Parts: sequence; structure tokens; C-alpha cells
Amino acid sequence: MIRRIIKCVAILYLFTGAALNTMAQTAFDGFTMTKGELCIVADYGESKWTEYWEGKRLRENLNIGEFTSKIFMPMLGYGITDRIAVFATVPYINNSSDAGYMANLKGWQDLAVEAKVQLTKNRVGKGTLLSFATVGFSVPVTDYIPDFLPYSIGLGSKTAQLRAIGHYKLDKGWFTTIQTGYIMRGKIEVDRETYYTDDQYYSKEMAIPDVWDGSVRAGFDNRHVRLGVQYNWAISTSGSDIRRNDMPFPGNRMDRQSVGVSALWWTPWIKGLAIHAMGDQVVAGRNIGKSFTWMGGVQYVFKPFQKKKNEQAEN
Repeated sequence: MIRRIIKCVAILYLFTGAALNTMAQTAFDGFTMTKGELCIVADYGESKWTEYWEGKRLRENLNIGEFTSKIFMPMLGYGITDRIAVFATVPYINNSSDAGYMANLKGWQDLAVEAKVQLTKNRVGKGTLLSFATVGFSVPVTDYIPDFLPYSIGLGSKTAQLRAIGHYKLDKGWFTTIQTGYIMRGKIEVDRETYYTDDQYYSKEMAIPDVWDGSVRAGFDNRHVRLGVQYNWAISTSGSDIRRNDMPFPGNRMDRQSVGVSALWWTPWIKGLAIHAMGDQVVAGRNIGKSFTWMGGVQYVFKPFQKKKNEQAEN
């Protein structure tokens, strides 16, 4: 029965990255933070699927039934200058299914840290064109089991990434954002002496495929709301397919295409407080679940050190 288990779509960065795009200022969008701004975010969401791609073949598995991944994701963002901001997040994940006898797994996953730098800002036509670059890394924060998919809460790999972002916003509020990045993943150690992918390996070390991903987003933004639609994609640069009726493992290729919508509303009662939500549907994939993901939460943006600076200036 266990050899029929399949892979969760909420895989590390792919799931986290899609969720982060719903927030106000992140390492993946075209919006900026000013110097001294602190952004505190608390999000909760769920991802569900009953079908998955075994290689390119879409199928069901009655030993899994409906798979659910629940995620709580706190995030901090801080504007070091008007052009440089840093972000940090640590998701808590709970994976389970409603069929079979496999126990659910839950826990804190990986600490992800990114720095976002505004490279250029120019007037183009009736709008403003901005470009950004981001650099980041992630490391596991707990000793979770990576080789027990789909219930594993992560892949257990240390990563490094580079990303480029282009953002154009018209004066009337309409905008378009295009971003793409490359994620490099380190090898992990698994609890087995041998495994088979494209060949038989006699080692506890397992290579995790690098990922090339990106998104195209369009929407409207003003001081009250931000609405957007987007297309997301991710392509592994290596890895093998899940063999027919076999158990998946972290070294499989994981490709993904999805479409989503997002909304953010700045409340009129408390300055800097916003409510946001998103929905994302996987429409094509390889060795992942055909999932629908939703996420919602709150965020608060303020300048905690501004008052102190003003008081020092008066003295």
C-alpha cells in the first residue's frame, strides 16, 4: 500500500512562493517598502487534491483519498533603505489524508530569507517601470523526515536562489509584473542505503533537482485595494518520474503550472492594517498533485523606530 503513495503539491518553495504573492510587499512582487518600514504578516491556508500526475499520467489513489496540506505562515519584512528590503518566513505545515493508514506529519519547515534590491526606476509613457533583483536562501529549522512523501512537510534541502523582477504600473493604477528565478538545492541524506531513479544508487545521499520558476501577474492597485490575476510555473532541471505504482521520493522531477487570483484591502480603521486572500489552481504538472490552494491572512505595516528618531532630532 505504501508504494502507491504520491507527492504533495505543497512542496517547499513552490507553495510558499505562490502564497507570498498575495501580500503587500514581498521578495516576489514589484512593490517597494520605504526605509524603516516593518511588515508583519500572519497567513493560514490549505491545499487539497484527489488526483496527481505520476510522471505525465493523471491518476487517483484510493489509498490516499483526499490529501490536505494545512499551512500557517508568519512573515517579517523590513525596509533597510528605500531601495533594499529583507524578508523572512518560517511555515508550519500539517499534512494528512482521509484514507489509508498513514499517519499525518506536521511541524516547522524551513527558514527562508530573501533580500530585494530595486535596481532601476524610470518614467515610461503614462506609468513607471521598475526592476528588482533578489537573492535568498533557506534551511530546515527542524529535523523532519523528507523521504516520506506526500506526508513529508518538506524536502530537507538547503537552497540558494537568484531572481529578477520587472514591474510596470500606470498612473491610473493598472500594473503588470513579470518575475523569474533559479533555485539551487543541495543534496540531502535519506534513511535508506540504496534507491533507484534513472539508475541504481548505493548511497544515503540523494540529489534534489534545481528549479527554474516564475510568474506573470496583472492587476489594479491603489491606496485602498490591490487585485490581481496570475500565471505561475516551475520546471525542475533534472530528476526522474515516479515509476508506475511506485513510491515517490524527493529526487523526483516536479513541474507545475497554475493560475490564481489575489486580493488585498487596506482597512480604514487602522492605518497600515490590511486583509488579503488568494486562490490558486494547478492546471498542469508532473509528479505533483492537481491541487486547489487557498490562503488568507492579515498584515500590518508601520515604522516602529520613526518616533524615536523624531524625538532624538527634537532634543
